Amino acid sequence: MRMMGTGKQYGQRAILLFIGAFFVALTLHATLSRVNLDGFGDMAENYAWGVLWQWGYFKHPPFFGWLVAGWFSIFPKTDVFYFIFSALNAAVTLLFMWRIAARFGSKNYQLFVVLAAVVVPALSFQTIKYNANTAMTPIWAAIFLFYLRGLERQRLIDAVVLGLLATAAMMTKYYSAVLLVTLLIHAIVDAEARKILMSKFGAVAAAVSILAFLPHFIWLVHNDFSPIIYADEQGEGGIKTFILALFKFLLGVVGYMLPALGLAGLTRRPGDGYPLFWLASLTELRQTVEGRALLYFGGLTIPVTIIFAALAGADLSVVWAIPVFLSLVILLGKLVPPQALELRLSSALLMALAYLVVIVAIAPLLKGQLTDRGGYSKTMPLQQMSAVLDEYWDKYAAGSDNFVIGGEPLLANSYNFYSHHKAITLEDNSFEVSKGYLDRQAFDKRGFVLICQQDDRSCLEMVNRLRGSRSDTFVVDFNLPDFRGAKTWQFRAVLASPQKS
Repeated sequence: MRMMGTGKQYGQRAILLFIGAFFVALTLHATLSRVNLDGFGDMAENYAWGVLWQWGYFKHPPFFGWLVAGWFSIFPKTDVFYFIFSALNAAVTLLFMWRIAARFGSKNYQLFVVLAAVVVPALSFQTIKYNANTAMTPIWAAIFLFYLRGLERQRLIDAVVLGLLATAAMMTKYYSAVLLVTLLIHAIVDAEARKILMSKFGAVAAAVSILAFLPHFIWLVHNDFSPIIYADEQGEGGIKTFILALFKFLLGVVGYMLPALGLAGLTRRPGDGYPLFWLASLTELRQTVEGRALLYFGGLTIPVTIIFAALAGADLSVVWAIPVFLSLVILLGKLVPPQALELRLSSALLMALAYLVVIVAIAPLLKGQLTDRGGYSKTMPLQQMSAVLDEYWDKYAAGSDNFVIGGEPLLANSYNFYSHHKAITLEDNSFEVSKGYLDRQAFDKRGFVLICQQDDRSCLEMVNRLRGSRSDTFVVDFNLPDFRGAKTWQFRAVLASPQKS
């Protein structure tokens, strides 16, 4: 028998309050659970690239680095404010997802989409580490939202915004081509969408995107397409390797979605009379051009990802496919019977709220576990190292600010972030890679700090090459304990003061 009665109807205020609670909880979780920003140095690298304000970097396009640099031109360079930025990136994604969901269902459905997104690791925990992968999520959501607005109204201002967003996505990570190709397929195959694609709206969106991307393309030509070459070199190649990666990828997608499926299950009761999945919603979506766009968005991004990876010989990874979960969560909400959402959403809401409480409560325990693992950059005293280097630099080259940092990338980028000076990093420790903004002469003129671990022979050899023939350098060795005092990290720095004109 079907359940009778009326459930609680949630409005806009509940959605916004939950997104705000998620933002606070994610910030607290990150702050209380992390010794350093992240385990691989990506976040410090973002900043070190961004403050160069180049049209590209040797591993990635520049947009997400620009966002980080812009943020820290306003706020203090501390872990807390970086985690606030990461949480804000995730919260903005939820806001765009909510506005997309508003076109396809009730307020309760919209709230469920937000709740489900929060428990999917790719859209919550993994967003703490802000990098090219997580930076794509709000941009992808915004692109699809403005694509829908274009289908609805064909306003030229929306076409301009869509074109700029498409460029921002590609200048964040080239993987965003998956989304653009998916939407292009829909625009070509769907008769209603095809009319809009061939109209002034489509022409303006395309023209704006191409013009906005042009400076980065010129940079690519002048820099031998280095980010594309870097991406191409990441794959191991081979059919067996690809098949194994494909299996792990698909298994990972299913695994990431399990918490959202569990949340959907809380809206159900045995014998409630509703189908397991409300497949009629798919028929409903096919009736409108916007609904068909959502089906393409949710149904094609993963197949297009697999095809692109196969053609490029790249590794398939759930981590760099993080934004595909946007559409999967929105579609999952449509498969939950609407009556169940109207009657039982409170159970899912309470569980999601409990989840937020738990991730804050367990954060200090996770901090201890991460430290116990002895992860390379998880326990290294990077802030303390930077403070020591600043102290040495201030004594050795008082009054100099705009020097160059090089050495082991994790150490150099972290020093760039934590230093109270406005230094720049020698990208990839290479004058060839950094030729757009730095050469050997400018390197010596500015002065430099080169940092390695004392037992890292390859780094020390590289530092000797960078030091060149300068005889006025100052070498200093110093030791610092880790977070718990269980290990001592040994550093060696080479300092050279600016050369006078």
